[in-house]
Amino acid sequence: MTPNQRGSPIYSSCTKCKTLIPLGESRCTRHRPKRTHVLSSTQRGYDAEYLRNRATILEGSPLCVLCNRRIATTADHIIPLSRGGTNQIHNLRPACPRCNSGRGNRL
Repeated sequence: MTPNQRGSPIYSSCTKCKTLIPLGESRCTRHRPKRTHVLSSTQRGYDAEYLRNRATILEGSPLCVLCNRRIATTADHIIPLSRGGTNQIHNLRPACPRCNSGRGNRL
């Protein structure tokens, strides 16, 4: 569709029910996916024990144990929390953000 002479916005239709919606959106408000609640860091398992052990691991600005090139600013779980790991100091190691986020929840 093209805009009319007065410059009205261009519309498209919802992919589910064919209701007119502004161009650039694919679904009407009724069919748009609901936002999911994002859990807090405490709810995800990063508690006071993790913060203490993270500070211990990162004191002295160690190098990343995964790439040995960058300074580590994050604590990587050797066995991820999602796979049954803990926040204990023997399960943490220093890692740079790039290596830590790239690793995901792999062992």
